[in-house]
Amino acid sequence: MKDQIQEILNDKSILLTEAYFKIQRLFEKKYGKDAVILMEIGTFFEVYEVNNDEEQVGKAKEIAELLNIQLTRKNKNILENSQANPIMAGVPAVSLEKHLARIISTQKYTIGIIKQIGTPPKVRRVLDTTISPGTNFDFVQSQDENTITSLVIDKVRENYIIGYSSIDVTTGKCFFNEIFGTSEDPSFALDEAFNYMNTHKTNEVLVTFLDKEINQKDVLDYLELTHKTHHINTSRSKIAYQNELFRNIFTIESLLTPIEHLDMEMYPLSSESLAILIDFVIEHDATIVQKLNNPVKLDLNHFIYLGNNALEQLNILGTNHQPSLVNLLNNTSTAMGKRLLKERLTHPIKDEKELKRRYQLSQDLYDYHAPIENSMGNIYDIERLARRIKLGRLHPFELSYLYDSLYAIKEVVSFMEDYKFITPPCSSDA
Repeated sequence: MKDQIQEILNDKSILLTEAYFKIQRLFEKKYGKDAVILMEIGTFFEVYEVNNDEEQVGKAKEIAELLNIQLTRKNKNILENSQANPIMAGVPAVSLEKHLARIISTQKYTIGIIKQIGTPPKVRRVLDTTISPGTNFDFVQSQDENTITSLVIDKVRENYIIGYSSIDVTTGKCFFNEIFGTSEDPSFALDEAFNYMNTHKTNEVLVTFLDKEINQKDVLDYLELTHKTHHINTSRSKIAYQNELFRNIFTIESLLTPIEHLDMEMYPLSSESLAILIDFVIEHDATIVQKLNNPVKLDLNHFIYLGNNALEQLNILGTNHQPSLVNLLNNTSTAMGKRLLKERLTHPIKDEKELKRRYQLSQDLYDYHAPIENSMGNIYDIERLARRIKLGRLHPFELSYLYDSLYAIKEVVSFMEDYKFITPPCSSDA
């Protein structure tokens, strides 16, 4: 699609506003009705709309209301709006990031950013990046995961089979699993996929239906995706392409095929699901899939099974209108701690030895938690900082966050060594 957009932008036979609406329609066809284009014109980024008896396209009014900025027309002396004289709103280029963060915070829009290159009169425009709820890397405000998920859904003898994969682009973590329904519970796979998407906070979902007989609306309703940003994918991914894609993304050098190297050879739907997901993210921003962690299989054998939407029914995870146990108990000092607390509460273990180890650790640390907590309060989200360093996207001011975090970690380690009640993994004696 990027080549098609560039061809439109290079077409000198049409007005720039006409090019804008062609691209807007392309985005809506690909990503749905909540797609919006921001185009750099001079020192402003502008959004356009036509709303007359013959045509309705664009989101200028919607975005203007969201950002609390003035709506106008390209030529204010002409009352009628059209592609040549559209309704418009704009924000200064210097404050784009602030306004982008506001649009992204709605967890609703897929935003295409078209930037200009060069100086007048020799200016050309390119699609710089595409940002969606699940591929948002630079504007994440929540400490929770920012997960984008892919589901490949098939049906065999009335039993659902789902290949699940997910990526948190902010940390590089990647998960997969293949889930099977049973004759006793044909919808078991749907229930498990729903649980996965709740426990790993999912902001965007790709769904691929392999069986044409599946009632897509029923499945989307069952998974409660109608109120979440989701896309129906119709393309398939061949094994040869999956292997080549994984080889490049995960930098695999092995005598085994990349799928075998990742231990996914027994999970064909998950492998295809992950390939579809990576392709989707690359379309938005190819840099954020670089240096991903190898995908980890969600092995639930060590955890208590929580069926029938237990996480919501027990208010372990809240909704928009209800508080949750996670929020009630969250007195953690770091973003990583908050994510770990949520993981522990949503994945109750049944391993007696591990439970006792955790209880003992809590007891050992209890009398010392105050001085440790003081230092940990100065630790920033180093998982995300490390990811930004890997991708070369760390802002200069974030270097001070990294320094403060490493200094605080050193204080914690020194305190633990001094009291000798635990040997830290990074201790000089370990």
